[in-house]
Amino acid sequence: MEVKTRELLSFRFIIILLMGAFGVMGGAILAPGLPTLIKPFGATAETIGLVLSVYTVAAAISLPVTGFLIDLCGRKPVGIGCLLLDGTFALLALVAPNFIVLLVFRFFQGIGIAGLIPVAMTVIGDWYDDQRRLKAIGLLSGAISVSAVVLPLLGGWLASISWRLPFVVYGLSLLLAVLFIIFIEESKPEAEGGETQKLAKEYFGSLKEVLQIAAIRELLGHALVIYFLLYSLVTFLPLFLSGVHGFSEFVAGIALSAQGFFSAVVASQADQVDYYLDWGQKIALGFGLIALGLGLMPLWSTGNYVFLSLFLFGVGMGTAQPTIYDRTVKLPPEELKGAVVAIFNTMKFIGMSLAPLVLRFFAAHYNLATVFLVSSLLAVVWLVAIGLFQTEAECGVDRS
Repeated sequence: MEVKTRELLSFRFIIILLMGAFGVMGGAILAPGLPTLIKPFGATAETIGLVLSVYTVAAAISLPVTGFLIDLCGRKPVGIGCLLLDGTFALLALVAPNFIVLLVFRFFQGIGIAGLIPVAMTVIGDWYDDQRRLKAIGLLSGAISVSAVVLPLLGGWLASISWRLPFVVYGLSLLLAVLFIIFIEESKPEAEGGETQKLAKEYFGSLKEVLQIAAIRELLGHALVIYFLLYSLVTFLPLFLSGVHGFSEFVAGIALSAQGFFSAVVASQADQVDYYLDWGQKIALGFGLIALGLGLMPLWSTGNYVFLSLFLFGVGMGTAQPTIYDRTVKLPPEELKGAVVAIFNTMKFIGMSLAPLVLRFFAAHYNLATVFLVSSLLAVVWLVAIGLFQTEAECGVDRS
């Protein structure tokens, strides 16, 4: 079935894409300007990183509950609530009297931001079937990829003007909440008699059964690993380009943006790729290209060739990421879709958090080249470990 892109560029779908873009703002737009927060809040260089850490902690704690609410209360009220939390506590941060209060505001803001992508993914899973869903997920994945690397550039520029401006951008989610209220209808399937009460009582028991499905556990593993690999690049590429090849931070930002561009272009064509490759082939190609891009990174004699590695990495991400996203909203039963999507995103945040923590050991005790080689090896080991075709046979799940 041919997918009409026009159908996926309606105003309501653009709202969902914006929700996905806002969902990666948690650290992306604020991180470059962290030094500008030290003086106004009396923080130190050692403690200012907590402004990002509390967001990650909030996400890890809240996402399972957010998934429960998405399934129990509906997509619309949770989406509105998350947008209001994000915008309200971001604007409150502008008047935070001290660093501790700022961290509290960031924690509650993090709860809101963390729920935006799960809501967006779940709504797309409700709205579309088959190829249209894959096309929509591809566009969402592309929007997330571009936002994740463009936002740091925007954040750095805004912070150079005033530390307040990145928080003002977060505050725009209040406007998005108004648009969400007006244009997005509830897409949660209607509950039959007694079903909602049963869901409330037996929800976590049913979720435990779903998580025993090997194919779903594999998806959660994919989320952790692929975002570990992404943040190994995002965290250490600027240091590598600056320390090894002598490029400026601005060039590093362009390099990350290039990776995001390659990823977004490929992800936006996910439905076309689906005509030629099945699930296992797309996953193998995606992780294989990521491994190749990372593995070649330290071997180039000049920094200009690094862009070839970024091209390989971006194409790999653009192939694997929408494939994994699509399957995450496709496999779970309707009444547990929100919970599985939320846990999936929890694994993303864990992967994002682990990358700098684990790989800094190799950077400190060896060098930055070792960081990329270790990340490349992880991608290869993961491909071998998941045993794609064995899992298919064991689960009886169609991978087409």
